[in-house]
Order: sequence, then structure tokens, then C-alpha cells
Amino acid sequence: MRILLWNTNNGINKSEQINYFKSFECDLAVLPELKEHNIVTLNPTDFIWVTNNHTNPKPKGLGILTFNNYLIEPLPRDEDMEIFIPLKIKAKNISFNMLAVWNFYFACKQGRFKGVKGDDCLEWSAIRHYSHIFCDPSLVIGDWNFGPNCFEESFFTLVNMLKPFDLKSIYHEHFKLPTSETQHSTFITPRKNCLHIDHMFGSAFFRSNKKSFHIEDLNKSVLSDHAPLVFDLNI
Repeated sequence: MRILLWNTNNGINKSEQINYFKSFECDLAVLPELKEHNIVTLNPTDFIWVTNNHTNPKPKGLGILTFNNYLIEPLPRDEDMEIFIPLKIKAKNISFNMLAVWNFYFACKQGRFKGVKGDDCLEWSAIRHYSHIFCDPSLVIGDWNFGPNCFEESFFTLVNMLKPFDLKSIYHEHFKLPTSETQHSTFITPRKNCLHIDHMFGSAFFRSNKKSFHIEDLNKSVLSDHAPLVFDLNI
């Protein structure tokens, strides 16, 4: 099974970006900043797409797409949690819970971004609210807009909140790094600062069945300021 996390930077709109996405041949794709009209071009088996920007006629949202007969079962969702999406991924040989995340800029403008409101901020409220789905196997995946080299305190809070559920960073486990370090970047800012803000946290099942994990070269990411994260499982 191949899992792809890629913030598409305003959608998958051009042929070279579509071809780049299809080249990964993934079974599950988590795509922050996807636009709803992009989905038909990608021809998924199943999908969920959510936005909370209801003023733009073509808003960006969070897309979760499956291919190769993998299916999505929506789990009960609190719309106050914005783009934190609980769901179950199912196929003949596997079923697991997942929380897909796009911790995007509207939350920042509303003063609920990056832990600035303490324990009651959006991120930590969502983790607590959906913690009942964090049984093994489970996955927390998405663009958090913070990491070990960007708003580090918020990232460490996330790591510590997920630790009781045995959800650990796939990146840090794979490269045998402490969570305070990173050797790769997933995002480049307009000022050319390279940051690691996209993350996958997996339960023991995902860590023990890991076949490979890598982050694509950020400089080669087609029409996006984020690099794809690619996680292959032995299932």
C-alpha cells in the first residue's frame, strides 16, 4: 500500500501537475489545498473533500482520495473542528482509522493557530475530541503548519499529545532522529526558508509494516511549494 501526503498549493490544475501526481501510483492520497473540481480529473475510487471557506466559489479544501479499490467510511465529524477529518480506510486486507489535517491559515487569522490560545486552541481541541479513534491501527496525517524547525513548541505539544496513543512520527522513526531534529524540508516559503511542517504519525501497525518512507526533493515538486511525503507499507 502506498500513502501520499502532498499539499498541492492551490489545487492540481495543470497537466504537468496531474501527471506528477499520477506518477506516484498511490492507494491513498491526503491533499491539502485541493479544489473540489480537481477530483474528477484524478479519477479516484472514493473521496472526501471538505472546506470551511464558503465565500469563494472555488475554494481550497482538504481532499482524501483512494485508488485501487480502497474505500473511505466517514466517521462522525464535528464541523467546529474545521478541517480535521476523521475517517476509516478499508480494503479486503486492511482497515484503519485516520485523522486527516489541514491546519490552514484561516485558523491563524481567527487566532486559533499554532497553539496561541493554549489548551483550548483548535489543534489540541481536535486531538482531544477525536482521540477515541486512535486505536491500532491508526494514522494522523496532514499539513500542520508547524514542525521541529517552525513553531517548535507547538510541534512538541502535538508529539506529546499523541504519545499516549502510541502514535509516533513516521519520519523521525524512519530516519532514527529525535523529534527535535529534521534533515529534510517539506515546505519552502516565499522568502526561500525551508521548513518541515507536513507530518505522518502512525501507530505500531504502521511502523512495523513500513516498507519505505521518503520525502521528495522539494526543488522538484511540480507547481507546489510543498514536497510530497511517500509512505509504502508491506500490505
